[in-house]
Amino acid sequence: MPNKNIYSELQQGNLVDALVMLQTKVSSLGDWQLQQDLEWVRDTYSTMLSYLAKGIEDPKAQSIRTDLIQQAYAINDRANRAITLKKSPFNKYCQAFTQSKAEALDIAATQIALETVGEEIKHLLANTNQRERIREHDLEAAVRQHDTLIEKLFNHTWTSGIWTKSENTLYTQLMGSEQLPADDKAIIVSALTLACYELFDAQKLMLLFDSYLQNDIEVSQRSLVGLILLIIRYDSRLSNYPQIKSRFALYCENRQFVEDCFRVLMQLQYSKMTDSVSAKMTQDIMPAILRSSRFQGIDLRNLDKELTKNGENPEWHQNTKDDKNVEKKLKQMTDMQTEGADVYWSSFVSLKGFSFFQKLHHWVAPFSFEYPESYQFTQSMRPEILQTVKSLFQFAPFCSSDKYSFIFMIDSVKQAGQDMIANQINSQLNEEGGSDLFEQVKPHTKKPKEVSRCYIFDLYRVFKAYPYHSELFDPFGKQLVNFSPLYFDTLKPLADNYDDLLGLAEFMMRRGAYHDASTIFFKLNPQEREEDSDLWQKIGFCSQKQGNPALAIPAYRMAYKLNPKSKWTVQHLAQTAFELKEFSEAQQYFDLLLEDDEDNLKWLYKKAECLFGQEKYEDCLPTLYKLAYLDEHSEHAQEMLAWGLLMTGNDEKAEKIHVELMEQNPSVRNNINLAHLYLRKGEIPNAYNLYAAAYQLAKSEEEFTKAFWEWRPYLQHIGLNAKRLELMLDAVRMNNN
Repeated sequence: MPNKNIYSELQQGNLVDALVMLQTKVSSLGDWQLQQDLEWVRDTYSTMLSYLAKGIEDPKAQSIRTDLIQQAYAINDRANRAITLKKSPFNKYCQAFTQSKAEALDIAATQIALETVGEEIKHLLANTNQRERIREHDLEAAVRQHDTLIEKLFNHTWTSGIWTKSENTLYTQLMGSEQLPADDKAIIVSALTLACYELFDAQKLMLLFDSYLQNDIEVSQRSLVGLILLIIRYDSRLSNYPQIKSRFALYCENRQFVEDCFRVLMQLQYSKMTDSVSAKMTQDIMPAILRSSRFQGIDLRNLDKELTKNGENPEWHQNTKDDKNVEKKLKQMTDMQTEGADVYWSSFVSLKGFSFFQKLHHWVAPFSFEYPESYQFTQSMRPEILQTVKSLFQFAPFCSSDKYSFIFMIDSVKQAGQDMIANQINSQLNEEGGSDLFEQVKPHTKKPKEVSRCYIFDLYRVFKAYPYHSELFDPFGKQLVNFSPLYFDTLKPLADNYDDLLGLAEFMMRRGAYHDASTIFFKLNPQEREEDSDLWQKIGFCSQKQGNPALAIPAYRMAYKLNPKSKWTVQHLAQTAFELKEFSEAQQYFDLLLEDDEDNLKWLYKKAECLFGQEKYEDCLPTLYKLAYLDEHSEHAQEMLAWGLLMTGNDEKAEKIHVELMEQNPSVRNNINLAHLYLRKGEIPNAYNLYAAAYQLAKSEEEFTKAFWEWRPYLQHIGLNAKRLELMLDAVRMNNN
């Protein structure tokens, strides 16, 4: 029986036991406010139950109980945070909490200050008539003031407790302000998401719902990503928060919201594959590109650690013979990138050591040249270099975090290195007639798909590369299930959208998540009708890929029944039946394949093996002779024919073929096959000598033993019982060691 804890008891609706356990936890903390709140919950529930025992039923009893469960969850969360603050006062969250509490930030005043400094920055950027030195001084002061304000607001939001009504009102006004810059709102959305990972607050989730409706696409898409991640994190708990479930279901009536949700789920699913994408990039694609003479000098897609070492330039080996592969590799990279792969993770992860990345809010800041550090870059960098970087950012779909890394890297190398990088970028951007990456990627515009994708990339970097990421809950951790709406009760309204669900299933199938894909395909409820034959094919394919042919074959049979003209289905039916040793059925399908391609060696071999499996040796001979003729240089074809002849009593012909094979290639298996034949004939010395020769040729005991028993199913048929063979095997091994 699993260990009981407060969370699991509340999940199961066992409020009585949960309150008893909460009392023990809270009592040990000495927090009078927590104790008082817990007593109120306990007393309220006790009073309600006492009335019930007297026969007095409250029509609102169920809603009251739900509210009390919510409050019990909240008390447990607050108690857990209190324990963390006590045990780990020096982790970043606890430090930010302590500082924010000491500062007692005024949200309304901070909003006004941010609006004011935002307007000031816009005015200074537009006012080109002001003296340059004064303007630069004022602008630098303004951007620093802005960064200080947004950092305080971010940390205050991140470490905030469960909001009071007044706090909820203040943040609602903050997010609804038309004067507050959209980038500031986007950072606050990220703070709300991170805050809920530390301490669940339904009001913050409801504000994310509101923020999704904002016109600014950065704010809207960040809110949606945060919502989905938090729903997945707390789904088992949300059955006690009907306001959240009903709000999500209501939003699912909007077609755009549904499309956005499925797009985010697919991108999150892709994020789980970042390690495999990085391996392909570093081990396959980038080495092939860098060997090409087209990519001499520093390649902007391989932002290696070397670029941060005192301006030293890596030397790439030229090899013009590899040039022909570069277009193929670039296309692979572009295709992966277009579908959603994080192709730049491995290049940029080593460039997160700049001081800028010590502050958490910088990791989720939309890229802007108006941050103090990036503003300094615009002031110190030569105009031609700055223009090159700005041009690159219009084309390359880097996430905000990687854009910051890029400019800091440029700033850290010497002038010669900057010139080389700029020349390389410009040559790629200006190249005509090639199928280069930058020609295939459209200029970066703010579209929902790109915004949510880049934001997920930013979040991935937070949870994997932030210096203190180990202190955070990782929503991209391997312990999480795949991102399918079928696994999360709150997301299930999405499953009513057939086409979107089908698209997600196919996406997961392409990405190798076969179990999750087949679960969704079954959810689509395929029927016995022709239009569903493709679904049955895909169910069979996913089952086969999971190593479950027994589940695959009925799906393939249904697909074949609905569409017998599909060659693909016939091939997979034949292969699956063969794998299950259903040789009679497999042969039927291989015969169908051979009707269209009678000389196909692959199918002929499989048919022969099926006939062997059915012990139809006489019927097999025509197929074996055909194989020997069509594949005359294949030892395997000759060997199969010899065994077919042996099984049908044609020892003389079988011996002739085995002798010829031995003369052409005295291999381990040819020695053993001929030895088996001589042993059958009673020529024991000849057989022993051939076995011994094979033993000496074998590279290992394992190789010899495997070859010795390779035809084991058929040895009994030709009169060689296992006991006799074991004696011969022991004799060979004992006398030749």
